[in-house]
Amino acid sequence: MTSKAKVMKDEGVKITLGSEEFEVRFDLNALCNLQDKFGDFTKAFDGLDKRDFKKIRSLLHIGLANGANEDITEKEVGALINMKNISIVTDALTEAFGNAMPSTDEKEGK
Repeated sequence: MTSKAKVMKDEGVKITLGSEEFEVRFDLNALCNLQDKFGDFTKAFDGLDKRDFKKIRSLLHIGLANGANEDITEKEVGALINMKNISIVTDALTEAFGNAMPSTDEKEGK
């Protein structure tokens, strides 16, 4: 029996920072960390377009701190971001978060 209750797609977004490729992914653990840090998802992503640097660093840290990068620190993540790649970072964050959310069909139980 196949379950129709797919809650999250859990697809990451590949991003190159410096000379290293990373995967930004918001799995269930990352979403729990977002809730712990920001209270809700709306607050977490408010300010990305206004270049809220602390928030961008925190979001990227949460999105990267999985799998092989589980022990990466916010300070290490901050060292990967610069003014030349910050738009790429915010685009990857937005895309990865969108990938984590259920599609319209999943919401409707199709």
